[in-house]
Amino acid sequence: MEKDFHYYVTYALAKKAGFSHEDSHIIAYASQYVDDNNESQYPREDSPPQFPSAIQTEDGFFRPIMTQSMSVKSLVYEIQKFVYVPFHFIPGDNNQPIDGHSNKYSTTPDSQNARSLLRAALATGNLYRIGIALHTYADTWSHQNFTGYEEDWNSVFSWRNPFRALAPNIGHADVGHLPDEISSTWNDYRFDKPYRKRENRRIAFEACKRIFQELRRAQNGETYWTAVKSDFRKIINAEDYDERIALVRDYLNKPDLYYKKDLWIESAVQDRGGEDLVAAPELKDTHWYRFQVAARAQLALVMDMLKDY
Repeated sequence: MEKDFHYYVTYALAKKAGFSHEDSHIIAYASQYVDDNNESQYPREDSPPQFPSAIQTEDGFFRPIMTQSMSVKSLVYEIQKFVYVPFHFIPGDNNQPIDGHSNKYSTTPDSQNARSLLRAALATGNLYRIGIALHTYADTWSHQNFTGYEEDWNSVFSWRNPFRALAPNIGHADVGHLPDEISSTWNDYRFDKPYRKRENRRIAFEACKRIFQELRRAQNGETYWTAVKSDFRKIINAEDYDERIALVRDYLNKPDLYYKKDLWIESAVQDRGGEDLVAAPELKDTHWYRFQVAARAQLALVMDMLKDY
């Protein structure tokens, strides 16, 4: 999924499920920030961005964790294991076999692992954990049948013809952003007809339904899916990314609703472009810090969940 879903649609789902506008914003921002909490948040003068190992605080150091990587670091096994798998490609169950083979790390829509992760976050009432878990949960639909590791399983084009490989076989890199673009329809050539066609609008709408149901149940909300189903169908069926965002703004009567990826970190970390990163005095009171703590909690939970894999 992209920002139109992870932030805007998630915001609308949370609000209609019974969360306040303020809480819906935190949930939705945390959901989208999973993608933006990467090297790009830490620019360096005359050198590539680099995710920091530690940030200096008044009483020592704080060590943030990465929830996405957009660099050559993706080729590193540890990034695949501790970033891609726990936040974007959580292993599923009842996976579709490919050429008679199955893969326990393959992502499955609404899998037991993903549902358990989301419900554990909802049980805490921590809005940041809820947002992060929602990102991972939503990705089980868009990332279905892919894993977070570099392996032939993810080779959409080269599964039968290695000369058509386009990128390292990590996640859905072989087909670029197609699985995340709600308005796209594409073919997963690892599967025979009629199973290869991927209609992303239908897939995203299924994700909407399940996310709303889980949020409403946690909030004891008074609104049921049947009451908002047609509204979200209209949003998901929008012609493109921009129209979808405009429809969410109209739906929530919030024309000023927007996402700024630097909003949380700007109040938490001083002089991000320097060699030594220094935390703001009020670090522990910032959204960025609370997001980091929540991300650590999800990482620990997923690693425990997968300890026998």
